Amino acid sequence: MIDLVLDGVTGSTEIEFDERGLHHRHEAKAADMPAVAAAFRTARFCLEHITCLDLRQVEEVGAFRVDYQFNRIGNPLDRHVVQAIVTDAATSITAVYPGADWYEREVFDMHGVHVDGHPNLKRLLMPEDYTGHPLCKDFLDEDPERHQLSGVVIEPEEAAGGTADA
Repeated sequence: MIDLVLDGVTGSTEIEFDERGLHHRHEAKAADMPAVAAAFRTARFCLEHITCLDLRQVEEVGAFRVDYQFNRIGNPLDRHVVQAIVTDAATSITAVYPGADWYEREVFDMHGVHVDGHPNLKRLLMPEDYTGHPLCKDFLDEDPERHQLSGVVIEPEEAAGGTADA
């Protein structure tokens, strides 16, 4: 493992890889993520993934958390996850990692988290005119017929908890 100087990181914890699949967990402010990402880029880390969790109903958090996963490919692996609590907006890291483009768009599309500085922040998976953000805990689909678009038909008895054979 290498020593990283991560300006903008407010806390770090070493993690047992065999238990959690990562080596280090860091916390950072959303506004500091470009600087944090630049430190990983300088140290030759790849951006593996960005995801978001809706923790607005968790009393200790009360906000979204955006997780950024970086890894240094090779032997040994050196996987880091940086967690940023987002109360207003995330900050784009596309200037550092251009591949963050679609990950950030997915965070916006599925959770409604605005990403400041993103070059093309628009829906990625849902139609442009879609209302809502499907991975929010409080999401309610306003179109009761939407399931028909998927080809899945839910019979009324199944939806009520009964079985179709009963």
